[in-house]
Formats: sequence, C-alpha cells, structure tokens
Amino acid sequence: MTLLSLSKVRGVGAAARTVLAAGVIAASIAVTAPAASADVFHGYWIRGKIADTYVRYGGVGKFGNALNNETTPPDRTGRFQRFAKNASIYWHPRVDNGTAHWVEGRIRDKWADFNWEAGRLGYPRTNQLTPPDGKGRFNHFQNGSIYWTPSTDAHQIEGLIFDKWAELGYETGDLGYPTTDEGTPPDRKGRFNHFEGGSIYWHPTYGAHPVSGEIRQLWQDNGWETGKLGYPTSDPYEANGGIKQDFVGGSIQSFKPTGVTLQRYDNARYSSYRQTIPLFTTQAQPRWAPSGMHRELIQHMGDYFPLTGCPDELTTGAVCTLTGVGGRTGTATVDRIGDEGITLITNTGHPEGAGRKLNIRFDTVTAPSSVTAADGQMLFDDTVTESAYVGSDKTWVRLIVEAFGTTESTSVAGPFSSDHVGAQVWPELATNLRSGAQTAKTTYTPL
Repeated sequence: MTLLSLSKVRGVGAAARTVLAAGVIAASIAVTAPAASADVFHGYWIRGKIADTYVRYGGVGKFGNALNNETTPPDRTGRFQRFAKNASIYWHPRVDNGTAHWVEGRIRDKWADFNWEAGRLGYPRTNQLTPPDGKGRFNHFQNGSIYWTPSTDAHQIEGLIFDKWAELGYETGDLGYPTTDEGTPPDRKGRFNHFEGGSIYWHPTYGAHPVSGEIRQLWQDNGWETGKLGYPTSDPYEANGGIKQDFVGGSIQSFKPTGVTLQRYDNARYSSYRQTIPLFTTQAQPRWAPSGMHRELIQHMGDYFPLTGCPDELTTGAVCTLTGVGGRTGTATVDRIGDEGITLITNTGHPEGAGRKLNIRFDTVTAPSSVTAADGQMLFDDTVTESAYVGSDKTWVRLIVEAFGTTESTSVAGPFSSDHVGAQVWPELATNLRSGAQTAKTTYTPL
C-alpha cells in the first residue's frame, strides 16, 4: 500500500469521511504522482488511464497479460480491461478524479456477484488495499466496500452500517471483519451485517446500532428483531455497574460476576431469622434468574420495597431511612452488593442499635418436596403459590431474607427486630416482585 493510496483508504458515508490519520495525510502530500505511462502491449494494447495504473502497480508481473481490449461497460461512460491473474482495472472519468483502480481475487468475485459497476456498489474508487492489521484486503467503491480475510472471505458493507462500523474502529475495533454481506431481516424493513465480534442492525426509524457479546446472545435467544424486543434503539452503554442496551420492546443489561459474598448468616443471636418466600417458576417466567431478580430490585428499589426511605437505586454505601412499627425510624447502610443479593447494616441511632445485619437475596430450588431447615420460616404471600409449591416438579425462584447480629433493644418493633415484623413486610415485597417481573422493561443476561 502506498502512502498516496492510503490517504484514500477510509470512507463511504459522512462519518467515515472524517476518519483519516493526520500523519498519513501529511505523508501522502509528499508523494509525487509519476508521469502518465505510455501505451503498452501485453496480450492486447493497454492504454491511457488503465495503462497508468497497470504500469504503476507492477505491470505484467502483477496483473499478467490483458485478456481483452479496453472495453466500454453498459453505462457507456467508463472503461475496463481484464487480466490473466484474476484482476481487472476499471476507470470512470468522474470517479476519484478519473484515476483507474484495480480489483482482484475474491474481492473481484464478490463485486461480480453484485453485478460489477452496474450494480449497487458502482465503480471502484480505491485499489485493493491492506488494512492496518495486515490480515485482510479491501476495496472501496462508489457506494460501499468489500472486505476480505482468509477466514471470513469477502463481504460487502455499505451505508449507515458502514458508518457505524467506521465509528467503532473498522476491522481493528471489537467487531472485527464482516462475516456476511448486508442482509435483509424477515420483516424487510431493516438491514444488518454480522461481524466476527457481533452485528450491526439498521432500521430507518432507529438507525444503526452494534449488538455483541452476552446482550447479542440473549437477543438472539429471544428471536432477534422479530422477537418481543425488536430492533436495537441505542448502542450499548454503561449503567449501574453493567452494560445496557435499549430495544424497541425493552432493554437488556449484562453484569460481570462481582465475587462479592454477603454477610454470613448467624442464627445464634437473639431475634435472628431466615424467611423464604417462593416467587414463581422459571417455566412461568423464563427470563428471570436470581441474579436478574436481584438487579431488578436494587435498580428499582422505590417500585418494589414496601418500606419507604431507600434510594430508588441502591449502590454500596447508600443509606436507607427505615420506618418501623410505632413510627420509630433508623438508618441502615448498604454494606455489600453481591451477584444475587445485598447486605444492609444498621447505624448508630437505629432502635436496635448499630451492627444489626439484613441480607436480601434470591435463590432457586428444583422440585421442592418439603420445607427444609435450611429454608428457615417458609412464608407464602398468596394461596395459589402455597398450593403449587410443595411437591412441584419445577424450578422456583425464591426471595430469602435473613436478619441477624447484635441487637440492643427488643422493646421496639423496628423493621429488623423480629420474625413477626418480617412476616408482615417481606411477603409484601414478594408480591411486588412477582407483579413487577411480568411488566419489567429490562431483561438480564445470565451470569
């Protein structure tokens, strides 16, 4: 690749035209174009602009003999010749200031699939060039590009999908090389290309957006753009310690495992309890796992938590002001946020004193045949769930609340004081979670 040709490498749409390295531009300015070549004869006469490119880039050693005289394509405005080494040189007076460009190999074959210069791609506006990674090859055309590597083969990419790919770093970005031509989804409304590291989907209403990783896998599992989530409406973005992406029918959010463990439950202390409340089966609510239910709760605490005084979104260090029975209040701090639950610890001034601990977490159990000691006190917030739970052959998602640790007073019934108050509060939380799970706008990828 010459420095002169590299200055023309990138760009199909408006976004791509801005992506040129300053150093390369400066170097390309210093290159002096050679004088026009004389006509040459190799199999057939090779003349004018086509001869300029033929001689400049290696002549008969590079391209082989001409297989035809200079020929006029159907549009009657350009010229081309084909050469023995699976290459062609095309010229058009209004493309790249009338410079002729060569196309060869699998890129040439793919261009032929799109009907040469008469197809949607039009005339080549670069020679075949090598990207920065040195692995592949590409040509830009009037209305798109074709990229090739030995492992992905040659594929066409164009328009706003190309612009988004350019914005993300072309083939050196996370998406890598295209692995498909631009395709049309079943609804015939949008367009897409798949890449080594993901996909870009475009819709005339929602624009072009990349989808990759665990979010793409979950979206695929839910039917791609034909599923309930529909087309992406945003690029991925950071949110609440994870990566989130919005779609027509909701959002998908992914989190990396934290490795954080909750405070260890200690039932030796006075007024400690563990209460377990079944929520629903994974068959009835297949998009919910303990980790997702946990993330839904802490990001929408105000929608679910039956006690007022917590922020809508919980983070480590957040403080909740909890109202207890009799109007007494106290504060508790979010001590830990794990993968499937949180630990809060009471502060000085709480009716029960500082250091009282509360775990709110989620788990699953399959085919529960009975209530075990590990479940602690089993609670049910409705009779339907109660009758369906014991003896079920399904997998259940459950809410588990553990209250434990030092207590200074048992005379005041605050939210952490006893299993009696817990039995009033936590079934209400379970009811809210069960209802909210059916209408929640976010789906969470498995950890």
